[in-house]
Amino acid sequence: MDICKSLSNDALIDIKLDDSKLIVKAGRSRFTLSTLPANDFPTVEEGPGSLTFNLVQSKLRRLIERTSFAMAQQDVRYYLNGMLLEVSAGILRAVATDGHRLAMCSMSADIEHADRHQVIVPRKGILEMARLLTEQDGMVSIVLGQHHIRATTGEFTFTSKLVDGKFPDYERVLPKGGDKLVLGDRQALREAFSRTAILSNEKYRGIRLQLANGQLKIQANNPEQEEAEEEIGVEYNGESLEIGFNVSYLLDVLSVMTTEQVRLILSDSNSSALVQESDNDDSAYVVMPMRL
Repeated sequence: MDICKSLSNDALIDIKLDDSKLIVKAGRSRFTLSTLPANDFPTVEEGPGSLTFNLVQSKLRRLIERTSFAMAQQDVRYYLNGMLLEVSAGILRAVATDGHRLAMCSMSADIEHADRHQVIVPRKGILEMARLLTEQDGMVSIVLGQHHIRATTGEFTFTSKLVDGKFPDYERVLPKGGDKLVLGDRQALREAFSRTAILSNEKYRGIRLQLANGQLKIQANNPEQEEAEEEIGVEYNGESLEIGFNVSYLLDVLSVMTTEQVRLILSDSNSSALVQESDNDDSAYVVMPMRL
């Protein structure tokens, strides 16, 4: 493919197999490539699979884009290096976590399956599938097999192996009983976090949030004794609270949201934060606190 991409757009390419060599010609260019036995190519699971359903491409892509940032990378807990797809009656849910934060998004779907069915799609597979979902209103057929997931549109068929493991019980991770509700402007928070992050510790990326009546103070410092402080108005009427977070995790969440207002639900300085769009409950994000 690299050879073909390097040729001019109007080049005529001639490809011929000569014994165990592949000969590629284009104009005055000639390339001879080694080949491998076709029988050695991995077999792909065929058949109807255990579950089949159809989705709008743009909706599935949105589901992936809203959660994929939280997938782990090269974690020894191999089941975290991917995304959980959970199917139940009328609902498709995507969940990703790296152990420090969790992203979850749900969408309604025409799925007639009463029992909950879960599969883990590896990181590379889910990102490649999202890249291929380019049609706004086009449909994609999803087939979930025992060991594979297959996505088919009018242009391609994409198949990926599944991760053989058990995904953590994400429902136990979702904070419950938080009594401190913060409402704020998403873009203003994102900009304030970004500015404060400039002087945070480059390794740990920690920032301190200080909540008081109607006000959020954001602070950061680094080993060079440099400090940053921002104040931003928010809707908050609870008790004063000080809590630390990895600013990169907060920015990742705010970057995939689209509404003007977001809400943070907190309990205390040692409990995780639940972040959601103010007028949309189809997505939920959990960010663990950090000690500063």
